[in-house]
Formats: sequence, structure tokens, C-alpha cells
Amino acid sequence: MHGDEARLRQVVANLVTNALNHTPGDAAVTVTVREDGAKAVLEVADLGPGLSPEDAPHVFEPFYRVDKGRVRSKGGGTGLGLAIVKAIVEAHAGSVATRPNTPHGAVFSVALPV
Repeated sequence: MHGDEARLRQVVANLVTNALNHTPGDAAVTVTVREDGAKAVLEVADLGPGLSPEDAPHVFEPFYRVDKGRVRSKGGGTGLGLAIVKAIVEAHAGSVATRPNTPHGAVFSVALPV
């Protein structure tokens, strides 16, 4: 399967930017790519505060913002970044998910057919 390079770059950029914006400066952010059968898997993991169980199921919804108190002029977004990631990944017949990282933080995974 062929992918839209610009849109797939946008997926990576959105996930990495999101991790950097939502983790403290001293928290590690790791990007990995691996093959899993007939899929390529990209993971962006951080050791930040993570997501609450209430927020995790909603982070890919348009306009959903975990920290509703953040002011957009001070670095807060519109809540579209992860929704865009999901739309691009699904347009490429892939899937996107999040899970807690151990001991804390979050992992965002993208699986795409190869």
C-alpha cells in the first residue's frame, strides 16, 4: 500500500508535538518504529503525567482538550491534533490507540498496513 507522505509526516509531527507540549521538559519522549506482522507500528511514548481513565477514550475526538483550563495563546491547541491523526491514519487503512506507559505517562500507537 502506498501512503501520502505529507499526511503521514503530519501524523508523526502531531504526535511528537503533542507529547512535547504535554510533558514536563525533563520527561523523556521516545519514538519507535517496528514491524508487527503485516503492519508497521509507530509509537510515541512519554514519561509525563499521562492521561486519566476518563480522558483517554476521548482524546481522538475533534475539539476534545484534556486540560480545559489551558489558554490557547499560551500554547494550548484547539483539540484537533489527535483527531487529525486519527483521520489520516484511518484514511490509510490503519488504526490509532493510546494506553498508559509504565511507570507513568502515555503511549500513542499508530498501526499501518505495509
